[in-house]
Order: sequence, then C-alpha cells, then structure tokens
Amino acid sequence: MMHENAIVGGSGFFNKRGAHVKLGSIVFAGLILAVGLVYGIMALNMPRGRLSYPGPGLFPMIIGIFLIATALGCLLQEILPRMREAGPSASPLANQEPAPPGDRNVNKTFQLMALLIGYTLVLKPLGFLVSICAFLVVAIRIFGYRRWVPALAMAAVIAGISYVSFVLWLKVPLPMGILEEVLG
Repeated sequence: MMHENAIVGGSGFFNKRGAHVKLGSIVFAGLILAVGLVYGIMALNMPRGRLSYPGPGLFPMIIGIFLIATALGCLLQEILPRMREAGPSASPLANQEPAPPGDRNVNKTFQLMALLIGYTLVLKPLGFLVSICAFLVVAIRIFGYRRWVPALAMAAVIAGISYVSFVLWLKVPLPMGILEEVLG
C-alpha cells in the first residue's frame, strides 16, 4: 500500500516533499538486504575463528555485514526525503538528472559478462594470479581507464593483495596453474 501523499509516475513515485523515489531502486536494495541477511544468518552457524587464525565463517560474515550496510544505505538514500535548497547548489552536478543508460552501458555489461566467463575458463589452466591480473586489467579498461601502466599496476597490487589474503593468510587452495613451480 502506498503512502497517501505519494503520487505515482513513471518508474517510481514522489514522496510528500516532491522528491522522486525510484521503485526499482527500492526493490533492488530490498533484495540485496534480504540476501545479506540470509548470508549473515547462515554465516553465524559457521566457526569464525580468531583474527590470527580465521575460520570458514569469518569472510561470509564480513560479506553479509557489507551487503546489509550497503543495502540499508541505498534504501535510506532513496526513501528519506531529500532536502533541496531554494538557491543554487554548491555542486554543479547536484541538480542534474542522471543520464539514462544507453547502449554504452549495455555493451559494458555484456563485455563484463564475457570477461567473467573467460575468467572462469582460464582460471584452472593459467592459475589464480595470472587469471585475476588479466581479468582486472581488462575490467579496468572496460570501465574507461585508458592508461596501460597504471592499469597494470592496479591489477598487480590487487592480485597480490588477493593472493596474500586468500592463499597465504586464509589458506584457500586456489589453482596456481603455470606458476605452480615458481610459487608452489
């Protein structure tokens, strides 16, 4: 049931202060909140261990908390009435409507889906480090960052942090692939 002061229009409605509330954003954030709650509740049944020796429930608990916090932030941002000043905003972009998603965003989505499929196909033969580094470089380029050296540096740092976190610290057995003899 909608609020009596809400006015339906398009893909959302307006709250009593006149701010446009997107129904799809609220539903999506609600779904993410539900997933985060289920994920967190399931993680409660797993041993979390200690920080020096983490258990299998630590990472799922962190992910569940992150999902819940993110979903709540999105819900609050959409539901709470936005205070609009009568005068011009300090930010020149604050009063502009977001651009509708175009073909470029759809292309990026399909490119990322293809990249994820490719990542899963090469993970075992090439190994985690090589695969994740290549995945990150291509993903960074898809999102529009065009300089190669910083993209490679970011990918190498993130891949290194992932390797240390998962393989060395959490003892997750990830495939080493072509680097088996070097890192094995």
